[in-house]
Amino acid sequence: METLLDVKNIFEDEFFFLVNKFKIFELSIQDAYNNSTEEVNSPGIYVFWHPKFHVIKVGKSQSNSKKRSLEHIRDNTNNEKIHMSQLKEDKDAKLLLFNIVNKKDIHWLLSLEAFMEWNTLPIIKASRMG
Repeated sequence: METLLDVKNIFEDEFFFLVNKFKIFELSIQDAYNNSTEEVNSPGIYVFWHPKFHVIKVGKSQSNSKKRSLEHIRDNTNNEKIHMSQLKEDKDAKLLLFNIVNKKDIHWLLSLEAFMEWNTLPIIKASRMG
């Protein structure tokens, strides 16, 4: 995925019938650290993106997608191409959150995470996806 718009379009093209069940947030890493709103700190999937690397990591949280995503920076999730701790101060790095609006729709997170992992080709793969 070349751009953030490409990532959003992949979601909207496949999940068009569910778009109203999700709220999408596009945040800088620093904005994510500083955001304490309930809608940002909700269940959802997260996508790290950078103009140099494109999609870096996809994941989900059934409680707080922002908190879980930032744990990758804290824990320095990495591979031979990138160390995620480097993203903390990188102004070009973005965090996309696809958070559910209503907690009764939490079951959609499992399919959305798998779909985004398989279709955005992150450089750091989720080990549970095979």
